[in-house]
Amino acid sequence: MKYYVLMICLFVSVNLYAVLREFPVKLSLSTMFAPDISYATGIKGSVNNGGKIDVKLVDKQTGTLLFQCTLNRSTSEFAGDGQTYSKESLGSGATYYPDSWSSLDLKTALFAIDRKHYDQQAIRPYNFFSSELELILKIEEINAQMQAFKFPGIGIIDQLGGNSLFHPKHFCHNLANASSFVTKVWMEIKTPDINKGSDLIVAAHRGVWGDNLGTGAPENSIAAIKRTKDYTDILESDIMITKDKQLIVSHDYCLMRLTDYPGSLRDYLFNMNQSQLENLHLRRRNMSVSDFKLLTFGDLIDALIENQLVLTIDIKEIIARRKNGVCIDNCEYDPATHGEEAKKKVKDSWMEIMKKCIEIAASKNALQYIAFKVPHEYTELLNYESDDILSKVLFMPVIQPQRKDFLDFVDSWAVNGGSRVLAYETNFKTTKDKSLSSFTRQGVKYENLLHYVYSRTGLRPGSYPEEPMGPKGIVNRWADWMIKDLSKDWRGDYYFFMGVPYGKIMVLTTDRPDLWNKIDLLYKTITP
Repeated sequence: MKYYVLMICLFVSVNLYAVLREFPVKLSLSTMFAPDISYATGIKGSVNNGGKIDVKLVDKQTGTLLFQCTLNRSTSEFAGDGQTYSKESLGSGATYYPDSWSSLDLKTALFAIDRKHYDQQAIRPYNFFSSELELILKIEEINAQMQAFKFPGIGIIDQLGGNSLFHPKHFCHNLANASSFVTKVWMEIKTPDINKGSDLIVAAHRGVWGDNLGTGAPENSIAAIKRTKDYTDILESDIMITKDKQLIVSHDYCLMRLTDYPGSLRDYLFNMNQSQLENLHLRRRNMSVSDFKLLTFGDLIDALIENQLVLTIDIKEIIARRKNGVCIDNCEYDPATHGEEAKKKVKDSWMEIMKKCIEIAASKNALQYIAFKVPHEYTELLNYESDDILSKVLFMPVIQPQRKDFLDFVDSWAVNGGSRVLAYETNFKTTKDKSLSSFTRQGVKYENLLHYVYSRTGLRPGSYPEEPMGPKGIVNRWADWMIKDLSKDWRGDYYFFMGVPYGKIMVLTTDRPDLWNKIDLLYKTITP
């Protein structure tokens, strides 16, 4: 990210120093005038005797001051004071300011500047409170050092003049991208509100499909992806690799459930070349064949950009197929028969898909649109890809139920992943699962794993509220249908999920975004 140090002045005789930095900012007025926006602001920092930290926002088009906050003391909490200005002292851009204006009154200033922009706009009609404002953020430190600055609609601004919720190499760290669609969506995920009756984030699993008694769009079809936008801005899809190293969007290794492939259930996608797949047609849930074809990962990236969606990627690496406790295919990938060598092959497969996803997204200038669900530690990823590249995408660590070191796994990602982490997926099926049991760690008691994730990182826990896909029940990646044992898996019970402590701030990857949106709305009316 580019920024400029405009002035560095040293006053040796009085042991004072001053630094002035400027950063471009784009601000979405539709965000700033949203009904639930908080206008809380403030500065954290260290201020020596005679020093101060002064933060200003200036409208680039008119040169008019929009906001000013000054900190004259050291504080670990967000604080600061405003100044009172007369309209005349602010120049011609302040036509619609009140005669006496407090520099902390951002909402009044934004309204006034939007009206001033209306005066200068030749095109009518003018859609008030909908445009993007180009601003200049000015941070002046005199014998002081800013730690962070809170600003509505942007978040927490760090010493680099970027959004602290994101790594400095990530698109969303740059305040010039603050009003972009992807920044606003990822920001919402990374800022849970525990004080609301419900603050769920819903991701559509393979798009919106299977409705109208199975005659709706096929899963992971372009139609299903486009319909996602009717319910959420977040898509979750599965990515697999072909024999010739191409990436395909598919949940199943077996092709017969999802396509009109005429072969065997033991013909697996990862053993075929893309040329064998490109003319297959997707099936609807009722098994009728549609005109839609399998998507490549590149197709999916194009769809994200066109429909303004972000994507959480569930990598379906190559694994062994076991049936009734016996390995029947891909046994070189089976740790039960081939030990550590098989584990490494499975991990290598996962990493290869991740690297190719990054390569394709980067080729389309779309790294900011993707986040990876990941069962490995960040330090393991560094053995396959550089930190520079990994810092340009986001990650959602997945805590598998069989993982015994799940708390260490969270801590490892918190320390090594840092602001690269979007949220954590915490898997559970019943109240008896260890993820939902209380525990004490380093002398602190936690209600469950979700509580620990939120307390340790400030981020959301997540889960997959698996609902039956029809009268056949649920299906695994080998296209095996299974009827759920509801005494062992409660994930289709919406009220169970909403009763889980800290469950109300989860990221939910679901086949029913329509129902979960209604549940979220219902519980928002319930006070904690």
